[in-house]
Amino acid sequence: MKRDLGLAVLLAPLVASLLCQTPAAAAVSGAIFTTDVAGSIVNANVQYASKCDVYLDGGPGNHAPAGAAGLPAGYYYFQVTDPSGQTLLSTDAVSNRQLHVSSSGVIDAYTGSGGPSHPTGVDQDHPELGAITIRLANSTCPTDYLDTPNGGGVYKVWVTPAADFVGDPTLVDNSCGNGCFHGFVPSKSKTDNFKVMPTTATFCLTVIKQLVDNNGAATAGVGWQMQLTDYSGVTNNFLSLTGTDGSATICNLVAGTYTVAEVQKSGYVVVGLQVNGAVLPAQSLYSFLWTTKSPSPFVVVFQNQYQGSPE
Repeated sequence: MKRDLGLAVLLAPLVASLLCQTPAAAAVSGAIFTTDVAGSIVNANVQYASKCDVYLDGGPGNHAPAGAAGLPAGYYYFQVTDPSGQTLLSTDAVSNRQLHVSSSGVIDAYTGSGGPSHPTGVDQDHPELGAITIRLANSTCPTDYLDTPNGGGVYKVWVTPAADFVGDPTLVDNSCGNGCFHGFVPSKSKTDNFKVMPTTATFCLTVIKQLVDNNGAATAGVGWQMQLTDYSGVTNNFLSLTGTDGSATICNLVAGTYTVAEVQKSGYVVVGLQVNGAVLPAQSLYSFLWTTKSPSPFVVVFQNQYQGSPE
């Protein structure tokens, strides 16, 4: 039988090329999940009360046998983003977000450096393996990590092998091109979404009473009553009269429209009004809308002058 040597010659380079190709990097095996400090829950639509309550765990979950869903041994980086991955919420350097996975497939050490440390806990499910949990926020929590822009309070945590990280781990953020999120490549990373109860922005309102003489010198107005009408239209007296420095403060007010007013005393007239350092036309009350972009504390100063017989 005659062999077709010409076809063999043509196919030889193609076969050699296929045999010599490097296999594509395999996806990371195993699993990660968010939990509490003791690793007692596996995130299943759990809504954490605070960012400071969320810990990272990996490998076998609750009551799973050792090694089940274990990550490959080695060093990993982690990050927190919004659900899309577009917005980085972690605030410390990538190198400070490093952990180690043992040959048993469990996280056994926090190995970050270059920033505030991330607290750890003992994983109650596999303490015999040295398993630990690592808090996603470092010791500055709740400053780290930032609040998610997602209206439902949803976040995403990522874990990727240190060898697969793209960029400079001494930086907080890394621009790594399309299909890469702050140095983390999805195909080489494990992710998990979790929810934290959205925080309600609050502020403190401070009112100050000043008594001004004919020369313009101001002294503290002590023992004056102030009133506050809140966004629902309810008016209440401040919790206390103005103190020795002429001020009184109410905190934990939420966003909305407010009116603050001084209770007038006989013999005094209003001669000045200042709001957050700005001089405004004199009046005995002031209405304002407070939003998350407004100053906090919000400071209103009423200036009065004695022009008659006191009470």
